[in-house]
Amino acid sequence: QTLTVTSSDHHRFDATLYPTADPGAPVLIFLSALGTPSRVYARFGREMVKHGIQVCAPDWRGMASSSIRAGRGSDFGYRHLVEFDLTALIQAVRQALPDAPIWLGGHSLGGQLSLLSAAAHPESLSGVVLIASGSVHLPCYSWKLRMGVGALALISRLTGPLLGYFPGSWMSFGGREAAGLMRDWSRVAITGQYRPDGSDIDYETALRSLKLPVLALTFAADYWSPKQAARSLLNKLPPNTFIHWHWHKSDTAGVAVDHYAWIKQPALVAPAVAQHIRGLTPA
Repeated sequence: QTLTVTSSDHHRFDATLYPTADPGAPVLIFLSALGTPSRVYARFGREMVKHGIQVCAPDWRGMASSSIRAGRGSDFGYRHLVEFDLTALIQAVRQALPDAPIWLGGHSLGGQLSLLSAAAHPESLSGVVLIASGSVHLPCYSWKLRMGVGALALISRLTGPLLGYFPGSWMSFGGREAAGLMRDWSRVAITGQYRPDGSDIDYETALRSLKLPVLALTFAADYWSPKQAARSLLNKLPPNTFIHWHWHKSDTAGVAVDHYAWIKQPALVAPAVAQHIRGLTPA
């Protein structure tokens, strides 16, 4: 099932809904990783449905069905994704599934953005699920990867003015990304702070006040979202509001799950995530 959504700035995009037989079952709005098409999460959506959780996977601004493409005349950042697109999507899901408790979640950057949205507007939400997600603050990484992330931050600062966008596909990091989005990403990498360009919302303060339950799932073989990165993000929240599962091969049937491998084998993660959501959703 496809939901067509229009944001307050007239951006149009589609979101794929994986419904259960019970329209009142919890629904997880799940945001993709940077540069990752939402269709990649189809297996995850179908697997969650088997365990009683509906999933809604939207296309990113600038990708697939989006009416916008990043370029010199079309720039956007975290503010647009969180305050325009995700706000409109939550409204659309609520209209389509009025009796379903709504959870936000995401993979990698999608997880970070879902947490920002929940912190800014926690009303009528039930919780947040982060999978392979964490802060990109440089100290969270090993020295080798710290140099790589730092280089990406520098390159993004240079390519924005030169090209009008970030050519992530050239570097196997995301795709054609908006210069503004990468400025926001770089700011987090350098400062550890979520302060999107143009936003009036103090996200750092909002995160410190968020009372919703948050589940974070990370994997020992994932060097892009290591345990330290998840902790850096979770430590912005009030104590006792989050649970952090850090899984090793023994937790995933002997499979060394990394940043993307779980998407191909969602049966390794969906049962536990679905059980967690159901356990925190009132009957």
